[in-house]
Amino acid sequence: MAHYAIIGAGIAGLSALQVLSAAGHQATVFDKSRGSGGRMATKKLAADSWDMGAQFFHAHSNEFATQLSQWQQQGVIAEWPVTPWVINGTRQHPSADEQKRYVAIPRMTALSRLLLQNATHFEANTHISGCEETAQGWQVTASEGEIFGPYDGLVVAIPPAQAAALASNDPVLAVTSETSMLPCWTLLLSFDTPLPAPYDAAFVKSGPLAWVSRNNSKPGREPTEAWVIQASHLWSLQHQDTPRHEIQKPLLAAFAEALRLPAVPQWRHLWLHRWLYALPEKKMNQGFQANPQQTLAICGDWLHSPNIEGAWLSGRTAANALL
Repeated sequence: MAHYAIIGAGIAGLSALQVLSAAGHQATVFDKSRGSGGRMATKKLAADSWDMGAQFFHAHSNEFATQLSQWQQQGVIAEWPVTPWVINGTRQHPSADEQKRYVAIPRMTALSRLLLQNATHFEANTHISGCEETAQGWQVTASEGEIFGPYDGLVVAIPPAQAAALASNDPVLAVTSETSMLPCWTLLLSFDTPLPAPYDAAFVKSGPLAWVSRNNSKPGREPTEAWVIQASHLWSLQHQDTPRHEIQKPLLAAFAEALRLPAVPQWRHLWLHRWLYALPEKKMNQGFQANPQQTLAICGDWLHSPNIEGAWLSGRTAANALL
């Protein structure tokens, strides 16, 4: 039985955990946040909640389709029977397709919590700032100075800029600094009454927005009228360092336009979040990276395909490389 360290409790890291634990090994998972899920995050304000990161997932591969079927039988995910619209300027129309979209229930973080049950230990609120391979194995150091390890292997499942900062002299980790990630501004709103929108979700092709969705239309959610408004990655990049109070106004105006209203009705709660590492600027298609000794593996959707399936597949291939 080996003991592995996994840095990052998003889907890529938890998929690696899934493989390592199934092979009979131990794994300690570290994450700088207080919970798991990464970009499959949930935001709660009083009785209101939103899926503030990934909005849904679907399968392109047979492997992930099989996994989705198992999770659905376990009751941790459900199909979201939504017909997304397309909004392009003043044009709005349904865009029906054959795609089956799934969400975790009762919120996106439910899936990560299920996968996290396989961990030997979960070190939340622990920012790993460095790592080193010694004669005894891998040691990882928290920003507060605490040292963990040694471990037989290390899985790094965090955005490339953060991975590169772990060990500048490691050639595998250092190369991740060459990968750029695009940001995404996300606005969350809740209302006392339903908004007069003919759609529950829409892809926006013009202006600052890329996606809007009625979060409470998803299965298992609270009934409160709650909307997720995500800006396009290009617009978010152009306004990456814009003060938050200046970001809110154009997003609200674009949302009102998408609703065909002169202004957004008075909301109950508002929350603005910037995902600094939301999407890789270029598709890598590598799947994962590993050192020659097969004791260190890096994974993430940025190494495979920029979605939940890509993160899950990347984590699996990385873990199998270590095994």
